[in-house]
Amino acid sequence: MIALDVVKTGIERGHTFTFSSVRPSKRIKYDDKADLDLVIDLFNYPGTFKSLGAWRDFPAALKDKVLQRKKFIHMSNAYVDICNLPYLPCSGSATPICLFKESIELPKKIVIKDFGSNCFATKKLVHSFFSLSKLNIFLSPLHRDTCLKVLNLQDATNNFVLRPTVDTKTFFNRNLKRDIEYLFVGVISEAKGFNEMRERFYDQDIHLAGNIYPGIKLDFGTYHGKISYDQVPALMNRAKNFVFLPRWPEPQGRVVIEAALSGCQLITNGRVGATSFDFDIGDPINLDHATDELWQAIEKIV
Repeated sequence: MIALDVVKTGIERGHTFTFSSVRPSKRIKYDDKADLDLVIDLFNYPGTFKSLGAWRDFPAALKDKVLQRKKFIHMSNAYVDICNLPYLPCSGSATPICLFKESIELPKKIVIKDFGSNCFATKKLVHSFFSLSKLNIFLSPLHRDTCLKVLNLQDATNNFVLRPTVDTKTFFNRNLKRDIEYLFVGVISEAKGFNEMRERFYDQDIHLAGNIYPGIKLDFGTYHGKISYDQVPALMNRAKNFVFLPRWPEPQGRVVIEAALSGCQLITNGRVGATSFDFDIGDPINLDHATDELWQAIEKIV
């Protein structure tokens, strides 16, 4: 959703795009005469046989050409470009040898096309797409700091933190009766804070909505099932408090911003990218023209 917002704004500002992608179907249409290459989630390898994992990848020749041209900017929506395991299991405390890879079974190793134990971020190709980029785009200060720490780049690159792009005409305080004490919306998983939520709110009036991650047994609260995106604003406007206690350093946590705009009080921890901004994420004024601000920075590079 965020990448689409960025592209739409670029088109509105008069820029022309050609697109190459490998999911859901492969489409390579590379223009080596373009002013700039915009690389987004280059190493996004879903970890199932159905998804084909890392076997469905951009051609090596294409990645080499982008690097050789040195006319690219790099946007990351999560941590898929520094880690090839789900939900950054080390939570950003990476070491050259990944302790989590040592316990991965062979089928999973086949899917991710990685039979070693080295941290993904130590790969030269991975490192180059950050270190050689004319601009690295991150979703929050926490997201930026975590990625640069794992890559051991710190401030040696040109970085831009994109302000949230949530639709403030959809998410706002509708002044409804708030009959839900605590609410969580999102994937119900270990990385998203299931264990801490269960410990803290087991006997509380907590409502949960979203997909249940494989292996998770939801045995507390009121479960609303997987709801459509257009149902979320009304549900948030019924909640007094929105709970989000992730284990990993959540890149942004768009749902937290949506909840704040909807008038919920936030119960979070220090691992939510949305709360690492130095402004009130519940004030829609602070979200105005976020993608325009990004394109102004990009246009100075071209």
